[in-house]
Amino acid sequence: MAVAPLDSQESLWESVTSLIRSAQEKNVDPLQWALELRLTLSAAGISLPSPDLAHLLVSHIFWENHTPLSWKLLEKAITVTIVPPLLVLALLSHRVIPNRKHHPAAYRLYLELLKRHAFSLMPLIRGSGYHRTMNSIDDILHLSEIFGLPNHEPGSILLAFVFSIVWQLVDASLDDEGLLELTSNKSSNWPHDMEIDGLLKRNDNHGLLEKANTEMAITLIQFLLQNEVTSRILHLASQNMPTHWEDFSQRFRVLTTKSLLVRNSKHINPEALTYLASHTSKFLERESKTIPRGEFHALLSSGSILALTSQHHGTSGSALWLPIDLFFEDIMDGTQAAAASAVENLTGLVKALQAVNSTTWHDAFLALWLAALRLVQRERDPIEGPVPLRTLFFVYCYPSSTCCCQHH
Repeated sequence: MAVAPLDSQESLWESVTSLIRSAQEKNVDPLQWALELRLTLSAAGISLPSPDLAHLLVSHIFWENHTPLSWKLLEKAITVTIVPPLLVLALLSHRVIPNRKHHPAAYRLYLELLKRHAFSLMPLIRGSGYHRTMNSIDDILHLSEIFGLPNHEPGSILLAFVFSIVWQLVDASLDDEGLLELTSNKSSNWPHDMEIDGLLKRNDNHGLLEKANTEMAITLIQFLLQNEVTSRILHLASQNMPTHWEDFSQRFRVLTTKSLLVRNSKHINPEALTYLASHTSKFLERESKTIPRGEFHALLSSGSILALTSQHHGTSGSALWLPIDLFFEDIMDGTQAAAASAVENLTGLVKALQAVNSTTWHDAFLALWLAALRLVQRERDPIEGPVPLRTLFFVYCYPSSTCCCQHH
């Protein structure tokens, strides 16, 4: 499947498009195809993962090539990291959710990909294409416009994207059960498409799959609210987007209290889900123990929706430094086992964030130590069980902070 050197990216993508079509015609092995495509793109000097390839693959599927093999090619492209997973999810949500009743199989596959990749944020945040990916997601979903984000910061867009995923699933589930009429504005806040001709062709299998999809969507909502990383991001949303959050919470309460599927499901605990809906903000605050309540503040005069301030430690943009908190979460989970390599990785992360965010080393130093102090505070009330000793965190932080001081 080797491709000769090409003089322009335009001809390269034309060649890739041909390879996608050829793969489907020849029924090739999806993993082998993805690996060979990775070699082709690397040889052509394309930075990976590639947003352009993500657009090509998703555009190929909808709707002329909505086949199992096309979806497998897309999934393997994510697996071998030649497309950004969150960008793929954004592209799919934009096309699949509004058409889920006409294409329930596509909605099911979207939910499966969401379950597999929505909780893996650290590789994206640490990746070199993080900014470009988040900007592409914003262009697709118009998150800055919907949530009124004054600055197109990657962290702000990431927060809005995670929030939008949960909200779209709630609205879709309400719509599937005919419960949108019970919400405050009686309609979905997200794009929807009336495909009357398609709906007329539905059969019993469609109905069964739709019911299973709705149940899976509700399960994913619960997972997103309870996962330690996504719950922290959603806690930021509840603190910094209070009007949007109240609208979302009202819809979630309607879903948990009025849904027949929730009440009759063998896989969803209705009492637990109802409690979660009634105490969402408190639950997220408990789950987000690394972000003390006292550090949240109203929007700064600069207009950054994710401004995070501390009375005693100065000001720092939480969205800009979120990767440090997530890095420490890896330590909590035992992912960063070797102290030496973890220190090196942390130092590199701080340097990269300082450069990318165009901040001073003083800001980088404060952000690093505030992240460490948030984790130290967790020792006072370790709900999740034993946590590493605070001295361990200073073992990680001291060399990195020394690097900040040297540069400063």
